[in-house]
Amino acid sequence: MGDETSATVAVVRAVAEAEGASPGDLPLLSDVIDPEAFDALFDDDRAGRSGVRFSFDYCGYVATVTDDVVELDVR
Repeated sequence: MGDETSATVAVVRAVAEAEGASPGDLPLLSDVIDPEAFDALFDDDRAGRSGVRFSFDYCGYVATVTDDVVELDVR
């Protein structure tokens, strides 16, 4: 993930790219997770948060997010 890209934006962009779709064509991520809480997990300003790994289902994929990457696996 880029330094200025939130975790939610990174997931939506990754799924959109995998689907060959526009991010706006995807279902709302907020229907699956709480975006503010999710982004807070990966907030660089929070001390002691390194090594966070979070997985959830979205648009037929299991999205796994770490500090560095968004991985998608087909369910």
